[in-house]
Amino acid sequence: MKIYEYDSYGEYVAIQSEANKKKINHVFVRKGTMKKIKEMRPNADSVLCHGTRNGAEQKFFQEVYGKDLEVMGSEISDTATGFPNTTHWDFMKRNPDWVGKYDIVYSNSLDHCTDPVATLKVWKEQLKEGGNIFLEYTFLSKHNVSRAWDPLELSKDELLECLEEVGLTIVAESQASRGIPVFQLSK
Repeated sequence: MKIYEYDSYGEYVAIQSEANKKKINHVFVRKGTMKKIKEMRPNADSVLCHGTRNGAEQKFFQEVYGKDLEVMGSEISDTATGFPNTTHWDFMKRNPDWVGKYDIVYSNSLDHCTDPVATLKVWKEQLKEGGNIFLEYTFLSKHNVSRAWDPLELSKDELLECLEEVGLTIVAESQASRGIPVFQLSK
């Protein structure tokens, strides 16, 4: 595991925000991923998405699960306020309003964290009883590189070690859009 070292938390936030603004119109997630998640978890009333840049995840979840789905996204950049159902928040930090509230916590942004174990603990506590985390993570070397805007680089074995330490179990693994693995996790 490699984690890019910042001089301060402020530097981390500044670099993440700058990268967000440069890629604000780029959408990494695909609607097909949410369709795959619905196959794996057909029923959900509430979803929290982390690291949502421009709110595409929230939009896709509502299109797939229906407009009655309660969906919220978090984004560390101040651009968050410009997108529906998006809160300006660092997903590595605990939000008391989110504890035990969601059927699904989804992210394809674990590579943006500086402490995967602590981050996964925060996400785990956001789940309702019986809830699932859906983690989309690519191990492809062109994406899985520790750098200022993507600080976390880890192998699948290292991810499995983190999940074990947090007390999360892989219920299912599937291939989402572009062959990127999606892991369905439970506590």
